[in-house]
Amino acid sequence: MYIEQANLSKRLIRECYGPIVETVAGVLIRDGRLPLGLLIKNTKLSAREVKQALVVLIQHGVVTHAASKEGAGGRMVTYYSANTRVVLRQQRLGLYLALVEERMGKEGVAVFRTVMENGIMSIGTVKERLGSSEWSQAAQIKLDAATSKLVRERFIVAVAPGDTVTRIDKTMEAEAVELDKLAVLPTAKELLTIRRMLNDRAEQEYSNTSVVGIKRVAEEEADGHVSKVVVGPDGRTLVVANGTNGTDGTNGNESQDTVDQTQCFRVYYDRLDVFLRNQQLVNYFADKYNAGAGAIVKAMLRITESRTKTCRDRRSEVLSVAQVINQLPQDAPLADAVDTGSDMFFQDLAASATSGNGTAKGGGGNGALTPAKRTELAFALLEVVRADASGIVVKVDDRGGGQYQLNFDRAASALRDQSLDTLVHEKFGSLHARIVRVLRDKQKLDEKSVATAAMMPIAACRERLHDLALAGFIDSYEIARTVDRNPSRMFYLWYINPQKQTRAAMRYIFKSMTNVFARLDKELAARAPLVAKTKRADVAADQSLLADSEKNELAALSAAQTRLEVANVRLDGMLLAVHDISPEHASF
Repeated sequence: MYIEQANLSKRLIRECYGPIVETVAGVLIRDGRLPLGLLIKNTKLSAREVKQALVVLIQHGVVTHAASKEGAGGRMVTYYSANTRVVLRQQRLGLYLALVEERMGKEGVAVFRTVMENGIMSIGTVKERLGSSEWSQAAQIKLDAATSKLVRERFIVAVAPGDTVTRIDKTMEAEAVELDKLAVLPTAKELLTIRRMLNDRAEQEYSNTSVVGIKRVAEEEADGHVSKVVVGPDGRTLVVANGTNGTDGTNGNESQDTVDQTQCFRVYYDRLDVFLRNQQLVNYFADKYNAGAGAIVKAMLRITESRTKTCRDRRSEVLSVAQVINQLPQDAPLADAVDTGSDMFFQDLAASATSGNGTAKGGGGNGALTPAKRTELAFALLEVVRADASGIVVKVDDRGGGQYQLNFDRAASALRDQSLDTLVHEKFGSLHARIVRVLRDKQKLDEKSVATAAMMPIAACRERLHDLALAGFIDSYEIARTVDRNPSRMFYLWYINPQKQTRAAMRYIFKSMTNVFARLDKELAARAPLVAKTKRADVAADQSLLADSEKNELAALSAAQTRLEVANVRLDGMLLAVHDISPEHASF
């Protein structure tokens, strides 16, 4: 863990939970796993304050705990550890709320916000906090429907007693149980078999698509009989009367999803990061080609969202062209000009994919496009995104016009490289960014080859290579000419080390975020008397009590806060692209 990351985490905890909780969390972040006794000793707080702070942190998922036996007597000791990843997501809460409001409406965002602010809560307690008992019946029905949708789409998930234990501790406990079953000490092969079995079991649990906390309630018919529940061809659950099949959608009514009021839920941030990653992917193709290419990728992602649990998933399901076209909105700008990278710099897809009169050209809209022409444009744009060098969209089969798949591994790499190029360009300049792109494309190169490919003098190239190497964005590989490995008689090949580059980028991002908060504190401290004056009851009721100069200062403070908040959101977007959406780093 980086010092900047620890300082930023403590700052966010202090803003959200207060100084006492920050002290406890800061010790856990600094010292790692600790039992309660050492935690009380290192924080120099009372046992009551430490226990209350741990309750708050466990309630919000910041701290996990695990019990282990110690000593000859088998005394159980509970160890606590902090998860900084949950803390750093506090900066994305605004994005999460906007995302939920867009997809779930006002009722859904009210439930989501209540669970997010209070941590683990039951739905019955959420309704009490919202005061839904005083709402109208129509409003309560909307609230129940929004809650069911939140649970069904995994924006909030049911909490089990083992969720406060880390996956590593669960694996160690399960491994100990398996080892106790053996009469003798296991061999290396047996130990490897046990660990593979536990890993397969964890993957099966992750792949489980059942939703905990949802009840299917069958409606009672007028004659007193209860309808049966069947699954239609589209995968939706239907309630049908006896003697009907309901598969045509006419004889059955959709079943009522009710959420268990006593079941506790928490916000599933890993699921929400999927939607943020998908939005970055749409922007990637829209910026690289046009809005039509972005609409095609957005349609593909919309289809796969229901079956994508977290960013751990490396590939999407296979999609047909018909599915993609049906998911496209009618106002999608498919007829825009697009940069395909060919000799014809701007190629009008409407002209290349259709023939005849009545085709919209270059206007940004679809005009009077017929369904057949719209389908041809969609086919053409699909081929454009498939031919992209990133390899995100893969064609797996030619049946039925083509079967396509999204490679999320390559998508994470493309988004990470894009963010790293932006970061290097801002920190060092365009020439340094050019060198990084050359090394990414050509792999290992010596100094002279890098200078030739980057089209710059070798002296200037050497200086920039050392700048990038000192910052950790590139690395060198030594090849000895002689046995004594004299540095003056060695070849040095420069290359990109993805792990080292990611660590350097994360350190820079955390440091920049810390600087943003420091600048915000300075702006507020410089105008602290004015801010205190605006909080007075008389000034809040009558703004004319403020002088013109004070109003100008408040406007300057508001503008500075807005700029700093935008910079922080932008840095957090870089952190998401560089680290969080990678399948290797995404959590279960």
